[in-house]
Amino acid sequence: MMDMSGIFRDVANQMRSDIDKARKALNHAGLKGSAFEETFRNFLREYLPRSLDVSTGQIIDSHGRFSRQLDIIISDASKTPILFRSGDLRVVPVECVYAVVEVKAFLDKGELEGVYANMESVRRLQKTAYNQELTVVERNVQMYGQQWAIWPVNYYVFAYDSIGLSSLTRSVHEITQLKSYALYSQIDMICVLDKGNIVNQLVDGTYDALPAPFSRIQYIETEHALLLFYVLISRYIHQNWLPNFRFVDYIKEMTFGKGEVN
Repeated sequence: MMDMSGIFRDVANQMRSDIDKARKALNHAGLKGSAFEETFRNFLREYLPRSLDVSTGQIIDSHGRFSRQLDIIISDASKTPILFRSGDLRVVPVECVYAVVEVKAFLDKGELEGVYANMESVRRLQKTAYNQELTVVERNVQMYGQQWAIWPVNYYVFAYDSIGLSSLTRSVHEITQLKSYALYSQIDMICVLDKGNIVNQLVDGTYDALPAPFSRIQYIETEHALLLFYVLISRYIHQNWLPNFRFVDYIKEMTFGKGEVN
């Protein structure tokens, strides 16, 4: 039997080694942050299906609204049009986005508040530029206790270290309650490489990457945090599905010049 826990332990150790090198080699906070993000992007590129594109940048909707700058954008590799691209930097239509991952070197309540601001900039974008497939069997997805005609954006956080998971979970719960976030507008799951995971405990006692009706926010202290994160998001990430993207909605206000009719 393949030793998945051993494989992911080695991956986690390599991540720790890479960020330790970055800390020693770089003295600029922005450059360090970029190095930490790139380390996790490389992990996702290695272990996610090739049908997915892993980039950084901003998300836009057909109404002209932009998200804030995002660390990791997971989108459909085959159906996403190129609005802007420079290296890993992308501007991605929200319809083509499956998930966002924010990366932090150290996660505390102050950093968490910034993550929520980024999350809200994503959640306010609307997925409207698509055509539902006209087939005998109607396709939709079941998430957050309801059906969706198109995949909603899942929002995850990955941190290399953090304050105690108990305190961090308490902060997540307090902010969620204070802002009265609906199930589909919360931070879905948090992975802290050196401590464990903040997950959703369903009514049957199992753990899930996404919240559901009557689920509870819980933390799990484990040395296998990366593996647990991968296993829980895999339930969704391997089922991603995108209806036909409608590019014309993004250029509906554009004029292409005047013509004459003889």
